[in-house]
Amino acid sequence: MLLLDVITEHLGPLESWPTYILQHLFLDRPSPTRTSRLRKVIAFLYGNDLPLEMAYDFYNACSGCTGATARFVIEQTTEWYSGWHRSKFRQHIAEYYNVLFEKFYWINGSLLNQQEIVLPEVTTMQFGIDETTHPHKIRQMLEEMREMRTREEIES
Repeated sequence: MLLLDVITEHLGPLESWPTYILQHLFLDRPSPTRTSRLRKVIAFLYGNDLPLEMAYDFYNACSGCTGATARFVIEQTTEWYSGWHRSKFRQHIAEYYNVLFEKFYWINGSLLNQQEIVLPEVTTMQFGIDETTHPHKIRQMLEEMREMRTREEIES
């Protein structure tokens, strides 16, 4: 099964994801000096209970990161997941969009309330692939990911 299929089975269709997550996931290239967008995507994946390895594999597949950039994504994702998991009493570590409850929540320390809504609540937000996300580029990348799966299935 394709990683994209596993992720969307866990988190729902891309159309239900915030547009900014899709923009950061497919269109940005992270670097050690620019991590804020990567952190937003990783917080989204962590907060929605995606396993660590799946999170960085998915990010790298969507963004097309390879080599040193892919290693950086793996190392940074591992560092954040580990830090968030080890935090016991820290509040408001990061915010993320919860796809199940369709609201923004805080990632809090493990001994604190994990269902704390970010206030004030966001009242308007865009979802899915739209004109601001360069839809042709994202759809092309998604098609390439699907084609890769088809080739792998044929070869095996």
